[in-house]
Amino acid sequence: MKLYLNDTSPFSRAVVATALLTQNTSLSFEWVDPWASPNELVDVNPFCLIPTLVTSEGIALSESLCICQHLIEVSRSQELIPIDYQSIDQVNQLGFAKTLMEIAFRSAALKRYTEESNELIARGEKGMSLALVRLNEQLSATCIDSYLLPTLANLYLHIALDYVQFRHNTIFSDIKNDNIVEFMQRSSFTEVLSVIDL
Repeated sequence: MKLYLNDTSPFSRAVVATALLTQNTSLSFEWVDPWASPNELVDVNPFCLIPTLVTSEGIALSESLCICQHLIEVSRSQELIPIDYQSIDQVNQLGFAKTLMEIAFRSAALKRYTEESNELIARGEKGMSLALVRLNEQLSATCIDSYLLPTLANLYLHIALDYVQFRHNTIFSDIKNDNIVEFMQRSSFTEVLSVIDL
């Protein structure tokens, strides 16, 4: 299987972490710059998005969450627990984490193509700030335990927070973030994510 990825993409990082946690040894990495629209990537994914996983059957899977869920299902590893879609808490955590990751990425990407702030960037930055404040409140001592389970939702949350800290450090630092920092230090994924650091 071949995985097309980029070294600063949080979505690629989620797939690589999932591959490591599920002990998937059949992946080869193809590092690409999706912004350059390389023909090799366009051939397997006309949207020219990463990550894209080409399976041994020659089928191209796109969308990081779908790829991660596939890798978990085919491995049955205990290192990473799939989402229980009947658990409203897990679905809520995954939705929050994936949206935070997407907004953080989109806000950073938009800055590549505009010299001024625009409405989408401003809305994204305001949303990230409010979301982080609410998350910090949720991650109280009594609630943090559910965030420390090795679930796909918590992996996405940890990667999203790392990306916000990496690309939007002012937003991350300007809020009260003590509980978020504790989560990132105690996370089940601290070790594996240190191996694939941004």
